[in-house]
Amino acid sequence: MRILIALCLSLSINAYEFKSYEAKFQFQARGFTFPLNRYFTVEGNEINTRVKMNVFFYTYSIDSDFAVDGSSVISKKTTVKDPFRDDPKKFSLVFNEGNITSNELGNIASETEVLEQLASDVQVRLNAANGVKEYSLSIFDNTKGKVIQKNYKLTGKEEVTTPFGTINTLVVEATANEVGPIIYYIAPEFDYLIIQSKAILSDGEKRILSLKERPKFLAE
Repeated sequence: MRILIALCLSLSINAYEFKSYEAKFQFQARGFTFPLNRYFTVEGNEINTRVKMNVFFYTYSIDSDFAVDGSSVISKKTTVKDPFRDDPKKFSLVFNEGNITSNELGNIASETEVLEQLASDVQVRLNAANGVKEYSLSIFDNTKGKVIQKNYKLTGKEEVTTPFGTINTLVVEATANEVGPIIYYIAPEFDYLIIQSKAILSDGEKRILSLKERPKFLAE
């Protein structure tokens, strides 16, 4: 089972209907700041999301398809272009329950269903909308090229200062043995969008992704 609920889960969870949007973020790492654009298209329970970031002369991008089924997000396929990872720097993955197939990376089997990285963000949003406070996810890490287990916990609430005002957020922390912790700041007033995230690497370096303009929600 993909989501292992550690605390008592409410019996009244319903499907949450996300909205399509376009949003402009900024990514901060090693003293540099780069613009990152995100596109999120919803058609029924089917979702496509795309990320694109230009870093100097290189382009980093992810294009992913997944579905929302009740309280669960289900990955279908993703294409990754990452000029900063070891070869292959471009690869595609197809998800089928616990099996992942890839021409570039080979086939990967898991005992649990696996989410790709962008779909895992949406599962975090969905769980926040449904009031789930503690859970675990199996996620395919694009950089490491393997499945890792992450544990998530709602740690409280916090006001986040943005270029467009102060936003009330829910704070969720993700931890794993293989990678450093990530802290998510989720804004209920913006469709439970993750408006900021802070990743802390093993050497203590922080990488921050933050929303720099109000998200543009698209009419249905």
